[in-house]
Amino acid sequence: MELNEYLPMFLAESREHLQELNLAVVRVEEVPDDAETIEEIFRIAHSLKGMSATMGFERIARLTHAMEDLFEVLRVRRGGLDREAIDVLLECLDALSAAFEAIDTEGVETLDEAPLVDRLEALVRSQSENEGAEPQRRPELHELEAAAGGRRVVHAVVGLAEDTLMPSVRAFMVLTAVSDHGAVLASIPAADAVEGFDGNKVEVWLASDHEDETIAAAVGGVPDVASVELSDVDTSAAAEQQPAPPAADDAAEPEHDTAAAAPAPGAHAKGAATSTVRVDAERLDQLMHLMGELVVHRTHVESLLGNTEATELQHAMNDLTRSSQALQAMVMQVRMIPVEAVFLRFPRLVRDLSGKLDKKVELKLDGSETELDRTVVDALGDPLVHLVRNSLDHGLEPQDEREAAGKDPTGTLEISAHHAGGSVLITVRDDGRGIDPARVGLKAAEKGLIGEDEVANVDLAQAIELLFSPGFSTAEVMSDVSGRGVGLDAVRTTINELGGEVLVTSELGAGTTTQIRLPLTLAIVATLLVETMDKPFVVQLDRVEMTLKLDDYPVRSVAGQRMLVLRDDVLPIIDLAGSLGYGDAGSTKYGVAVRGADRRVVLAVDHLVGQRELVTRPLPDGVGAHPALSGGAVLSNGQIALIVDCDALTATVKTEAAVPASV
Repeated sequence: MELNEYLPMFLAESREHLQELNLAVVRVEEVPDDAETIEEIFRIAHSLKGMSATMGFERIARLTHAMEDLFEVLRVRRGGLDREAIDVLLECLDALSAAFEAIDTEGVETLDEAPLVDRLEALVRSQSENEGAEPQRRPELHELEAAAGGRRVVHAVVGLAEDTLMPSVRAFMVLTAVSDHGAVLASIPAADAVEGFDGNKVEVWLASDHEDETIAAAVGGVPDVASVELSDVDTSAAAEQQPAPPAADDAAEPEHDTAAAAPAPGAHAKGAATSTVRVDAERLDQLMHLMGELVVHRTHVESLLGNTEATELQHAMNDLTRSSQALQAMVMQVRMIPVEAVFLRFPRLVRDLSGKLDKKVELKLDGSETELDRTVVDALGDPLVHLVRNSLDHGLEPQDEREAAGKDPTGTLEISAHHAGGSVLITVRDDGRGIDPARVGLKAAEKGLIGEDEVANVDLAQAIELLFSPGFSTAEVMSDVSGRGVGLDAVRTTINELGGEVLVTSELGAGTTTQIRLPLTLAIVATLLVETMDKPFVVQLDRVEMTLKLDDYPVRSVAGQRMLVLRDDVLPIIDLAGSLGYGDAGSTKYGVAVRGADRRVVLAVDHLVGQRELVTRPLPDGVGAHPALSGGAVLSNGQIALIVDCDALTATVKTEAAVPASV
């Protein structure tokens, strides 16, 4: 079998397992006796070990095997693991992540597992030290007969190696192995007393229809098992041991044997199998590309049939449109994945950073099931990590500072996601100190972003914009957490490239809220098509607030900037053609009120063509070099419409004449 062809699948599944393990280990640290999470941890670790060994990555298999031993300790003892053990496990997960990355990029298993394995084995020895268990009673024949329900009873005597470091763990593994082949009627040690076991012999009485060879093979596969002896128990003499039955008038319903009714160790209900197929992401991209072409051709045919009188042809076109729209919705749905793929990294990140910063933080995640296009989710991780790190370092105060301010010493960081119209709104909110305009102003003056005389006039809106300036930071000391001036400007740049926007609100002493609004998908976008100077342009529909005739509203001039007077606001007017370098359009009739990054403006155009669903494409190098053009789309008539970047365009408006957006 050629294993290389399975390598991409192995790496993809391994990364998923690592992400799940990170989350589960952090969760079990918070709730040590969460049996469901403990079972999940062991299941994932066991799968990861088996996959690595099958693919021939022995170093990874050795490390995951040692981790599995520590997870076994977690299964058989109460109270969870101490912080030192959790830290070592997380270090192992980081080392495995780096190893998988090296396999992917270099094709080599670069992992020095020995130091980590030594630390894990030392932890297993220390965590497994327990008092010896009390002697346990051997079952009576009549008890075995009653519990067996007519099946044969097998007595298994399992000898453990003399140098076994973890007898309690191995005993638990033996009980788990035999439980896969029947019902455990009794055992020494019993399932509920295995934590204190320190002997070298395990006995199990099992009701089973399986062959002895099968049972012996399963038990023999447990590490440190030196011998396995199986024998049938003759329960025919049980009547001699059975106590006399009660009198007829004293007869009562027989009690159910608890040993038979209790689930076997390690057994759990199996849920319905999920039917899924792992598909290469490139194929999904090709499918979306072809779907986009179909949308373009459909729109073209619709325009050709616009003036025809052929009723049957119109009906056929309507059927084709309906079917292709359903197919389009399904193809887009296939590309959707939950933002949970990004959210899963934050429990570990918050745990590590809060420990490093010596802050107590409660993390709340909401809306993890909200779905976004795969391309958007892939690009969303780094911006959200920047926001979380900023909240932990700059936003949330140390415990003593919070207590002095009358706050709960434990800070709250909430990350949520939900659909809002045709977009997804992701919110990062903390209950920290908030943004102090005076402090931001002083830092901005130190960096030469504003003059010394402007510091006193910096309000909250200006402070927020200064925080988004490249290289700006309020940190007093540069650290590996933050303070290097790389963060919020990168967040806005990335989100703008995705066709989204970033909005920040804050209250001094109460906290800061950052909202990221993103389109559901980047491939097929709902737009408004306009024309000016006989050239087509499109604006993302979720940025359009209203369309209007310019003659219906008063127009004023402020500092050389034309302004449109609305009932509730005064908006700058931008000549779309002129601002993009196509010359003065002259007398324009229509306006499109759009929302930019920090303000609202009106784009003056010649014609409003209408709404269109268009397939967007990046522009080739050297074409559309203007920063306010973010891409192009092919129209039904074959023309190329340029996509207007509202954020970049509104940034060109004169600051003194602009009116901030009222959102």
